[in-house]
Amino acid sequence: MFHKILVAVDGSPTSSRAIDVAVDIAKHYNAKLCLLHAFPHVSDLLGTPEYERLLEARMVIGQSLIEAARTQIGDQADVDVQLLEGPPAQAILRVAEEENFDLIVMGSRGHSTLVGLLLGSVSNTVVQRARCPVLVVH
Repeated sequence: MFHKILVAVDGSPTSSRAIDVAVDIAKHYNAKLCLLHAFPHVSDLLGTPEYERLLEARMVIGQSLIEAARTQIGDQADVDVQLLEGPPAQAILRVAEEENFDLIVMGSRGHSTLVGLLLGSVSNTVVQRARCPVLVVH
């Protein structure tokens, strides 16, 4: 049923639980995992002295989150990674569609219903717009 699973990684406790759930599903279906971390654009600073420093810092943090997720996964053999600049929800949706993922697994921030309605969330946006199933882990 699931051959390719996209796992959104942001370093939160729910993201960590989502990784565990995704690994379990991947083992059950012998599916390939892809860890994805997307960080907000820094391109609005393009041409300023801060641009390169901020871009590098965000990439280092993102790479650290990806490496921590790989360590958490352990010996899972078939894992790809993607580190992208851009709004996280849009990045997740774009990669899921372009690379034909069967499932997206991600954590929930645990916003209350009112806060979630007022502010929205990455998981809410992905659930509403994804063309494949989305599993949100609380």
